[in-house]
Amino acid sequence: MMNAIVKLMIGIFVCGFLISCANKQNQPSLYDELGQYEGIDNIVRELIFIIAKDERIKVRYKGVNMQHFKKGLSDYICQVADGPCQYANENMKQVHAGHNYTNTEFNAIVDNLILAMEQRGIPVATQNKLLAKLAPAYKDVVYQ
Repeated sequence: MMNAIVKLMIGIFVCGFLISCANKQNQPSLYDELGQYEGIDNIVRELIFIIAKDERIKVRYKGVNMQHFKKGLSDYICQVADGPCQYANENMKQVHAGHNYTNTEFNAIVDNLILAMEQRGIPVATQNKLLAKLAPAYKDVVYQ
């Protein structure tokens, strides 16, 4: 009798595990949730328009090659979101070295990214997934 109960419990566990795995396989990746590369590129384009109007940070982008910035940030987000892209530029620490970005400026960019995602119709849960993946770069951007 005990052997039958153990087998039943193992069977239930295995079924639950398989169902859990199947459900995860049906969930879209963050890359897909963001609209793949086109969606990411649209978010970054929207972000650039927002930055251009933001008195807190727009001066930081004066003279920046915005095409290069847009391509680099789109590729970076694509890679961070587990898309097929390879971010080919320098790492975040090298890119931001010597700029001494402040917490306020970093937070302004995050605010603007959230606004860009909202304007592109990205659900809050997806926004939070992306922000969680981008958050570790904070230490490589601020006061470098």
